[in-house]
Amino acid sequence: MGVNLFAGKFYHCFNETSEERFLPEDVNNKTQCLDLIEKGSSEVRWKNTKINFDNVGMGYLSLLQVATFKGWLDIMYAAVDSREVESQPVYEDNLFVYLYFVCFIIFGSFIPFCLFIGKNPM
Repeated sequence: MGVNLFAGKFYHCFNETSEERFLPEDVNNKTQCLDLIEKGSSEVRWKNTKINFDNVGMGYLSLLQVATFKGWLDIMYAAVDSREVESQPVYEDNLFVYLYFVCFIIFGSFIPFCLFIGKNPM
């Protein structure tokens, strides 16, 4: 489900010199980012996040990271900021994605954890 929702949506225009993202007001999509590169800005890249949902393998890796609570906030924030494919992320543009992560944590982490750790009264 994560691959269907988020595949290709975690890319952003990145300035490697200052190590910062461009604001959506400055660069709104991939085309505008590539225009900056063509105009001679060699430090600009259209870059993907390290952990993403672009294929099933990376999706499983992302959900494993969420289930183990190691760096899961970065994944969730990237998903919440995502818009359309080849669009620059906007802060909290997709708030309903919080529900996806809360449901996954409840049903994918807490319930199985309680099943394995739970004490048998007999």
